[in-house]
Amino acid sequence: MPIAPEDQARIEEIAAGFKHILDQQFAMHLRVARRTTAVVRFGMISLAIIGVSMFLLLLTLAFQIKPMIGSVNTMNGHFTQISDNMRLMKDAILEMEANVSPLPLMSGEMYQMQGSVRELTGSTNSLSLRMDNLDTNMASITQSVTRMTSSFAFINQTVGIMGADVNRMSGPMRVFNSMTPFK
Repeated sequence: MPIAPEDQARIEEIAAGFKHILDQQFAMHLRVARRTTAVVRFGMISLAIIGVSMFLLLLTLAFQIKPMIGSVNTMNGHFTQISDNMRLMKDAILEMEANVSPLPLMSGEMYQMQGSVRELTGSTNSLSLRMDNLDTNMASITQSVTRMTSSFAFINQTVGIMGADVNRMSGPMRVFNSMTPFK
């Protein structure tokens, strides 16, 4: 059966409309594909920039970690010295306490000796022996105080060295401060 010319025109019109709809859908798919490609490219470039930044930060950390470890080891040594000095001071204080413990007894003895001197003139030898004991204890106290003085001087020196080490150890952090983008 032959197609009538008006049906032929109608079929061509429908085919042209269908072709136009297909062209529009193709153009829309092409725009979506281009946008998706742009988003993926931007994401990959962003990830590459983040990766390079992380690599640079790791390199910086790798170069700065050795001086930091050295400073921490130095500080550890100084803390060990301080601990040893504190132990010496504790021993000196305990020794001083042992030497000071007879002082109240000696004070009572001195009071009794004063009464005895008023009453008895023959007890001078006993007083002399007790005074010798007091001199010995005072000499021991003087030695303990001298040892404490030298311990405090050594602690002052060690704390000064620690201050310099803390200043040197904070150097790497100043490098990070100069690298921060938030200024």
